[in-house]
Amino acid sequence: KRILDLQEQLVSARESMRHAATHDSLTGLMNRGEILAMLQRELERARRERKPVGVVLGDVDHFKSVNDTLGHLFGDEALREIGRRLRTQLRVYDGVGRYGGEEFLMVLPNCDLPNALLRANGLREIVASTPVVCSGEERLITMSMGVAVSGSDGKNELETLLNQADAGLYAAKEKGRNRTEHFTPASKKTAAAHTRKS
Repeated sequence: KRILDLQEQLVSARESMRHAATHDSLTGLMNRGEILAMLQRELERARRERKPVGVVLGDVDHFKSVNDTLGHLFGDEALREIGRRLRTQLRVYDGVGRYGGEEFLMVLPNCDLPNALLRANGLREIVASTPVVCSGEERLITMSMGVAVSGSDGKNELETLLNQADAGLYAAKEKGRNRTEHFTPASKKTAAAHTRKS
């Protein structure tokens, strides 16, 4: 029995270590490395099956102001709550991860552009539906969403897709925030011009 208990503890410890290595400690979502690995796997599967993969890059609007006015504890709770809201709205085979800071990356297998835009807009609306509450304070939090969909067979497809989602996100920020925009050649030029200026 002692040996079985020890083995169970070892298995549990290994599982905890694996989870810690692949998940964000604050939100419990996949971390950047894990969500990118999932996106890579889905792109390879999509190439074989000739199906699209939708990508949504979401960024919390005015997050610095949330931290500055309500404190980092509230900011942390806001990120946790946003993570919960995003996760509840996704299908079991979709993925969501904390991409960095206040950015979240959603991977939507077998999702073309119209559907990806619909899904992203639904996610944006659920985040903004009710205020985040923490320690007696409350604030309505909104997100801007950038959407891109795979289609090419290029080797740099993952990087291209992320750049396109980022260009869509930048367009959403430029057009007033709390909205969803998708990649277009025009949004790419605008984002590139902004990058050169800053």
